This record gives sequence, structure tokens and C-alpha cells, in this order.
Amino acid sequence: MVITSLFLAAGLGGVEFIYILTIYYTGALIVSTILLIITIKKNRFEGEYQLYSRILDARTKLQNTEIFTNMAKESPLFAERFKLVDPNEYYTIISLIDTIEFIYRINKKKMIDKELWQRWEQHARGMMTIPKFKKIWNITKKFHTRDFVNFMDALES
Repeated sequence: MVITSLFLAAGLGGVEFIYILTIYYTGALIVSTILLIITIKKNRFEGEYQLYSRILDARTKLQNTEIFTNMAKESPLFAERFKLVDPNEYYTIISLIDTIEFIYRINKKKMIDKELWQRWEQHARGMMTIPKFKKIWNITKKFHTRDFVNFMDALES
């Protein structure tokens, strides 16, 4: 009622009032939609990363069992890897690589504090100085994304 009185006092009629209200509500709807899309994307990424984190954890627990290790020893692929390091070292190295890649992805999505990422980057650089880590990295890097491989390989120089 007050807004209508202000419009009438300003010499604007009902049509102008409705036109301005339409613009106002359209703008509010657009802003609300944009905020909703941003929230949905953020929640989707957080959900994906939580799920991936759980999958990594479950895989690590399963692989670190004697049953899996015995089965893996029957595989030419794993037998080759177990010649380089013992199975427990192999699983530890693979878990470290996957964790670094996970943090790398979170950084790419700008979902991690810059200083925390720098710490992880230095951690990855340190891992690349460990001969057994490098051996396993070199035979498994083909299973990782190209940009992550480029990142890890650049740490060696």
C-alpha cells in the first residue's frame, strides 16, 4: 500500500508500477536462480569428493588384506610390481599417490585453502625423492589423468 502511494505521489500510474515490479521480481528471480545453481554445483562437488574419499578408504582396506595380497600375487601385473616393493609398501604407495591426486583434484576445483595445497604440493615433491615411490609411480602413472601425471613428473625436476 505504501509503495503504491509513493508511485502515485511520484506521478506514476498503475502500469508503470506493475512494470517496475516485474523488473524487480525478474531480477530477484535471476539472482536467486544463479545462487541456487552455484549451491547445487558446490554440493555436488562436495558429495562427489566425499564419495571418492570413502571409495579410496574402502579400497585401501580391502587391498591391505592377506586374502587380496595372495590373489594379487597370482597376477602377472601385481607380481611384477611386487618384485619392486613388497605388497604392503606397494599398497601404501598407491594410497599415497591416490591421496595426492585426490587433493590435486580438489585444488583444481578451488575447494582447498591455498596454503594447505602448497603443503600437499611439497609433500608430493618429497614423495618423489623416495626411490620405491618413484618406481611404483613410473609403472602406474599411465592409470592417472594426463594433467596429474604432468604435475607429478614436473616435481622431479
